[in-house]
Amino acid sequence: MTSPKRSILITGCSLGGVGYALALEFAAHGMRVFATARSTGSLSTLEDKGIETFALDVTDSASIATLRDEIVRRTGGKLDMLFNNAGTMYEAPAIEADPTRTRAMFDANVFGLFDMVSTFTPLLLASASNTQTPPVIINTSSVLSRLPFAFSAAYNASKAAVATYSDTLRIELDPLGIKVVTVFMGEVATNLMSQKPEDFAKQIVEEVVVKSPRYGQGEHLWKGSNAVLVWFLNAIGWRKVFDSTVKKTVGLDQEKIRKSIFDKGQASVKLE
Repeated sequence: MTSPKRSILITGCSLGGVGYALALEFAAHGMRVFATARSTGSLSTLEDKGIETFALDVTDSASIATLRDEIVRRTGGKLDMLFNNAGTMYEAPAIEADPTRTRAMFDANVFGLFDMVSTFTPLLLASASNTQTPPVIINTSSVLSRLPFAFSAAYNASKAAVATYSDTLRIELDPLGIKVVTVFMGEVATNLMSQKPEDFAKQIVEEVVVKSPRYGQGEHLWKGSNAVLVWFLNAIGWRKVFDSTVKKTVGLDQEKIRKSIFDKGQASVKLE
């Protein structure tokens, strides 16, 4: 039986995170929300709010297929929005990063997103019409796709991959009647120096549902702490505009630290 409400599937909705806050906010705007996480244990409070919850591992094709079948059963084969929020972060110096952990991160952040898009696009196509409110795919990138933050090169690269993929997907799906939105997320956390997940979710949902629901509107959203500043400097600045700030943040502007790193590198060569 097809739901009269517009529906949205959100990945990565574990308690306390951005996806959890997004699920609550979309539901508050009258949407039928399908919230997912690797473990449904942290989703019980969403169920209390009338949100439908499911287990999903975006790195597992069988898990994705099982969820697709269940969404089809519940909606009659249609979906109005897909919000690819799931992901993980692994930080390490680029030349010291563990290859296994790096590949696992790309599986979650990039290839899992690719698979979600491929699997659920047919459901979005089933919701496409000539109305001004098209079905939407929302992909979560990061300001670090444009800002070379040190010691997280692989993570930055995964989010740059999402941004490039999403922008190209936007062009390819336009003739099919599907809108694609890329979210460049700034710092979002629960401490006082970062934007809270609830505030971030309110801003995103306000843009997607209220302010910019039509084609050609709100296709690139910069939200979260310092996101607009990064957008502005990236748009008008030179290629190395962020270098001095990044170096200062991690101490790479200090000669003592730089010498220590150099000496460590030389010692590693001599040990070989």
